[in-house]
Amino acid sequence: MPMYVFKDFVMSPSGFFQKELSKILKNDPNADEEDIAFEFEDWVDVKWKVKVLEVNPNNFTKENLKTMIQRKFGNANPNKVPDDEKRTEYQQKLAKKLKPGTNEPVIMLNNGRELKLLEGWHRTMAILSLGNNGETDPRNWNKIKIKAYVGTGATVKNIW
Repeated sequence: MPMYVFKDFVMSPSGFFQKELSKILKNDPNADEEDIAFEFEDWVDVKWKVKVLEVNPNNFTKENLKTMIQRKFGNANPNKVPDDEKRTEYQQKLAKKLKPGTNEPVIMLNNGRELKLLEGWHRTMAILSLGNNGETDPRNWNKIKIKAYVGTGATVKNIW
């Protein structure tokens, strides 16, 4: 696993694994090291590779897409940017600074049919917003490049 993925995804106090560990211990306060290792076993076999993907919101899971829409692709705070036109302009300026395809990699899983975003929500939503071609449905936006650590392999289906 790349060090970047390990630090941001595994060791971060607000990261996925810390949350999962809390759930395990809440459900079984007497869980020992072996019990915890069993719960995370499938993650060990995930193959991680940094890639530049060309995607739009339709490439992500329905759950990811729903979250992105709820967050208005990173502009959920109406006090920052007051109207839709300015919001879109603001979004695109932010995303252009990220230079699609050269961003700090985000972290996602690929099950062969769709992508599941795990970490890097703000960067991903800002970059995807560059594909906003005026369509009201973001699934129809233009594809845009994004750099990501992508997890693949036989065990991805087990942790999906």
